[in-house]
Amino acid sequence: MDIINLIVKSCQHIVMCRANDMEPIAFGSGCIAVYHGRKYLLSVAHVTDIEHSGACIDTGLPPVNLQTPLYSVGSMCYFDSYRTNKDLEATIIKELEDLDLEFDETLEVTFCEIKEDFQIFQPQYDFGSYTIEPGPKCYLNLHEAGEPESGKYYGFAGRVRFEVDGILIRSQPTLKLDLTYVDSFGKYHIFKTPEVITDADDYRGCSGAPILDETGKLVGLVQSVGEGTDRIYAFSIEACINLLDMAIKTNLV
Repeated sequence: MDIINLIVKSCQHIVMCRANDMEPIAFGSGCIAVYHGRKYLLSVAHVTDIEHSGACIDTGLPPVNLQTPLYSVGSMCYFDSYRTNKDLEATIIKELEDLDLEFDETLEVTFCEIKEDFQIFQPQYDFGSYTIEPGPKCYLNLHEAGEPESGKYYGFAGRVRFEVDGILIRSQPTLKLDLTYVDSFGKYHIFKTPEVITDADDYRGCSGAPILDETGKLVGLVQSVGEGTDRIYAFSIEACINLLDMAIKTNLV
């Protein structure tokens, strides 16, 4: 599969639905990745961390009774980070309170295990220079993920400009190519776009989309863009894998 098809077909479209009536209320992106023989939906926290709602994947299948077919993924896993001013080596820890923790931030990543097999279909997209043929969506391999490097090009896909007509969801596909790696800080990477971002709505709905390099390697998840700049920020996939390892070891997933 060529890299453009992989970029588009690896992006899973997430719909947040109100818990009491399944009304679509927010939209974003993610990817499904295989890790140690298990499948996980990966995204960023601000896409799915919405009270009284549940995360669903748009299956891409034809509407049934004017309703967009969705698959509910269940509970997502989140992480908060804390600071402590204590010397941990010199502190005798009996209770969590002994650490004197101070809340730092909610990490911009989330995931859950996909335990069932279900069909996710990619419809045909025509981007002018590129045509995406219809077919099954793609899963990525976390064992082949890595860190971004200078001198390579990166890209991601998603859907933007969402409209909800009753229970039918409409949107526009988008494809962002020729990103270059700028720098990293903490758990985040910075990428440069070919042109200044003049309208954030051209990206709204892409949060959580997988960023792939020119060889198809997953390096990050879209976190935010800087309107009026040429910068895109992404959560590091290596940091995501470290948290996933922790979640697996502690039976959070």
